Amino acid sequence: MAYYWYQSDPQLYQTEVAAMKHFFPTFTINQLQDGSGRLYWRGKVQPTGKGGMVWDLMLIYKNSHPHAEEGEYGGSVQILPLQPRLKDLADNIMPSLLAQYKNMDNLYAKGLQLGLPHVYHQKFGRNEEYFICSADPKYFKTGQNQSTSAASALSWACKWIILCEMWLNGEIGDDVALEGNY
Repeated sequence: MAYYWYQSDPQLYQTEVAAMKHFFPTFTINQLQDGSGRLYWRGKVQPTGKGGMVWDLMLIYKNSHPHAEEGEYGGSVQILPLQPRLKDLADNIMPSLLAQYKNMDNLYAKGLQLGLPHVYHQKFGRNEEYFICSADPKYFKTGQNQSTSAASALSWACKWIILCEMWLNGEIGDDVALEGNY
């Protein structure tokens, strides 16, 4: 019996590779060197087009792929921005947000763990890292005709990046960026 999802379900692995090669052909697949056996995709996107930021992303499969834990955000594929790092991005915007909101509790009440909408933090290696929350568990179900995939998680992350950049540039308001009304 194979331990890793890609060994126990080689057809799912081939489907994942085909989808990523079709929709995001510049991304490459590798295995983490931490002994976990987890696979990840790495590549760059520029969802807002010329003039927008270039994002260097890692899409890391959890060993439970394609299943997500009950109530877990992000699905079974985690999106880790390597450049820009979400912590660095937040450090640049936090002073203006603090001026806008009376205290930090108001920011956390709006779901702004770093001052950015729809992010979560988790231990990754030796560091605490911040990930893009690309999936609400109610939208990603596994079954015969549907499952979480790297391509779908990356599509959601690109949507998040577009909205985040628009929000940072003042092109959309808090109601759209923070409340998830998109």
